[in-house]
Amino acid sequence: MMDRAPLSYIFLAVFSAAAAVTSKDYFFPQLQSTYVACSKSTINTNATGNDDDGATDDNGGIVQSTSMKNAILTEEQWNQIKHTSCPKQIPNPSIWPICFAQARIELGFNIETIPNTPNDEEFVKNFFTFCNGGVGYTSMDGEHHLVYLKVWKSANDQIRKNIDRVARKKDNLWNFDIKMNDLMSHRQQDYNELWSPIPMSKRNQTCVVTAVRDPVEHFLSAYNEIEFRSTDSFRSSHGVKTNTNNNKQQYYERYENGTDARFERYVSEFIWGASSTSVFPSLPFSSIFHSFSQSGVLWLLKQQIDLMGVNAPRLTAYLPSISNVSAAFPNLVATNCPGFEEEFGRPFTKQFDHPSQNDEFGFYAAAKRVWRKQDATSRALCALHLMDYACFDLIPIPDLCQDVFSDASFNERLLKSQQEANEAMAITCTFCEGGIPDPGLVAPNTGGLTCELVKATATKEVNGTDTCAIVQNEERVCCPTKQVGDGDDA
Repeated sequence: MMDRAPLSYIFLAVFSAAAAVTSKDYFFPQLQSTYVACSKSTINTNATGNDDDGATDDNGGIVQSTSMKNAILTEEQWNQIKHTSCPKQIPNPSIWPICFAQARIELGFNIETIPNTPNDEEFVKNFFTFCNGGVGYTSMDGEHHLVYLKVWKSANDQIRKNIDRVARKKDNLWNFDIKMNDLMSHRQQDYNELWSPIPMSKRNQTCVVTAVRDPVEHFLSAYNEIEFRSTDSFRSSHGVKTNTNNNKQQYYERYENGTDARFERYVSEFIWGASSTSVFPSLPFSSIFHSFSQSGVLWLLKQQIDLMGVNAPRLTAYLPSISNVSAAFPNLVATNCPGFEEEFGRPFTKQFDHPSQNDEFGFYAAAKRVWRKQDATSRALCALHLMDYACFDLIPIPDLCQDVFSDASFNERLLKSQQEANEAMAITCTFCEGGIPDPGLVAPNTGGLTCELVKATATKEVNGTDTCAIVQNEERVCCPTKQVGDGDDA
């Protein structure tokens, strides 16, 4: 039923699309995936405090959930979904289009009858791979390195600016941002600059951290930001010009500001296919990126593994909530990152608020009301954000989302996708199969590791499809193929 591209070294996946908002939907070709082990720290972020980026409402939280012990979704089911969707915290690209497909099903769209279009394929990919870079900092003694990966609408302003404030040696601090023009042109991003101040031999020792929040809360907050940036007052004060290449009004914009109907229509257009239904052409292009998946930071790390192999940095720890982030984030760093205990040994003291938090036009309030209805729109948002819940599994899953994730047909599509990806994998990752290992030889681009150490790493971390291309590249040097006539039997 589904096509695949025979790639052994994954950077992109092929996705589905639509041309207009009708009662139709997409067909999604699938690709195989690779994944590598990442570590994470379980930390307590249940402390009360102010939300620094609009994460909670007056009742103490937008999204409510129950423990897995009394959950609709069993622990066994959830473990299977996590293993399929985000094994070892590396997103599986074959699942991305399935999340959109299920979201469209929840909204009542027909998923069988719409042909692919390149714009929407690109949109689905961008939704799950977006990452705007991060902030790096070298410890006072020069021996340790910290990298914070930014997630928009997850207190990234609060975190970035406070890192700058607590950094005692400013020369040791660096920022890396993807340029908006590059994002708009969909260019392959080069994140090497983010790691360039760190010696290659120490990159896999870098303490990499990030902060995320409940994915639905993240989307609601992002919607508020997007709408706020589309208002006349924001445009005027920031000198934003309307995109004259597309001057038609979006369907959702025909509804009154701050109404439930406006948000519901926005979600419908976004999930149907934002590029084809023109959700963003009339807006400053960067606005829509606020609502993209938080798992994009993990895809960035996956790409670094593809490029650097055993030298690649891995995620060390993350905050699963931005509640009381001013205390929780410094504690995260001090607890998990050697060499930074002194500078991050106390709470952040500076608050940085977004003007959109005032919710002058009621956009945020409307989005929260719609979520509380727990209807088709809410269910669609759950399906859309399966990847975030699977990758950042310290985040409690809302009851409604557990119900969506336990749907038999949804699970069948998830598992079928993984089975097809496994069947498509034609590469053997067994180290030195058919070759003569040279354990003392230094492997290239590994920071001086010998083939013996590379083999040990491969044996420990490679599981089926993990880092096949990396291992094979190292095999070419470490394990030269036997030649007939060299004294060995044919």
